[in-house]
Amino acid sequence: MAQESQLPLACRLRLSVRMVAVAVTVLCGFAMLKNQTLHSSGPSRLELKTCSPRNNVAFLKTHKCASSAIQNILFRYGDKHNLHFALPDFGNHLGGRRTFKAAMVRSSPLNKVTPNIFAIHTKWDHAEVKKVMPEDTIFFTIVREPTALFHSLFVYSNFHEITGLTLQEYVKRVPADSGRIKGVFGYNQMSWDFGIPLEDMNNLSAIHELVRRADEQFGLVLVMERMDESLVLLAEYLCWELSDVLVLRVNSLKDKFKPSISEEALQALQQKLAPDYLLYNHFLERFNQQVEDFGRARMAAAVARLQELMALLVSKCNFIKKGASELRGGQKPWSYKVSVQGEGSSSHLAPAREIFHRVVLQVDGIESGGGGGCDVYTLAEIQYIDVLRKKQQRTIA
Repeated sequence: MAQESQLPLACRLRLSVRMVAVAVTVLCGFAMLKNQTLHSSGPSRLELKTCSPRNNVAFLKTHKCASSAIQNILFRYGDKHNLHFALPDFGNHLGGRRTFKAAMVRSSPLNKVTPNIFAIHTKWDHAEVKKVMPEDTIFFTIVREPTALFHSLFVYSNFHEITGLTLQEYVKRVPADSGRIKGVFGYNQMSWDFGIPLEDMNNLSAIHELVRRADEQFGLVLVMERMDESLVLLAEYLCWELSDVLVLRVNSLKDKFKPSISEEALQALQQKLAPDYLLYNHFLERFNQQVEDFGRARMAAAVARLQELMALLVSKCNFIKKGASELRGGQKPWSYKVSVQGEGSSSHLAPAREIFHRVVLQVDGIESGGGGGCDVYTLAEIQYIDVLRKKQQRTIA
């Protein structure tokens, strides 16, 4: 100190400034290291959300892609938080064989208030859906391996009864550009649901353009075969809790009813499903990248937590897997078996007829024995829509 006091004033000032700078650097470095340690060891966003839950959501409900399970998630969340839904006046479709138009929602007295959630079957038109939803709406959908999807669609939508053909005969005799069963169902069901016109169904350039647009429109595309990871990404995308996205596997087709097909017919089917494979493979690749971006270790921990929460729910609610014929009330999976002549040339179809009685599907269902809010997890789609429709009628009256 005595030596320092003998230095000129200017030198002493420069030395003091350097000492202060060194001290600040050390303190800042310590703080940064401390923050990095806290960040790396602390909870991730999965456990401690830093965003706000998204309440304005539009879901493209693709056929036979476990979309009813995802719809049930959205119904439960919206019901719990008293949100408004885009709902049809009756039934469970908006437009049927017709592409969605905003007027289908705007003209309904059920939709006097701008909906928060769009989760009803429709042939998608993104621009028209945006017209009826809030500006900050986020969009997502789900895809499935195309061959497995078509197998399920063939049985669930009663192709055999309507056409008189087995799956193998149907694949051999019905061209890829044929008219659609009931004006809706057929080859490349995902491409149809995404909005491709019937005349462009075999136009691969149009399918590529469809995929390009869909990639821009949907921030998240779930993959049915990767359901646990999909649910984790969905919770992240919507900034919801994992407990909000718990789901049961319902309406699963019993193994004994799954149709068989030869290797030759299988290859022919896959060729006819080329548009859907373009769509599926693109979004599967994107999904894989989103899982990587999320982090493999983080994903494994989140999936484990999701499965733990699901086990707790099953235990609490005493869910029991049963055949459709054993279920009662809103838990029973029903379907109207209605055969309608497809659009365009449909010589492969049996004569048009309508069978207006209800028929139990060849599927498994789940019964809830726990009460206390458990029934909503097993409530069938049409019954849940009826519940929401009545609730919405009361709120807008």
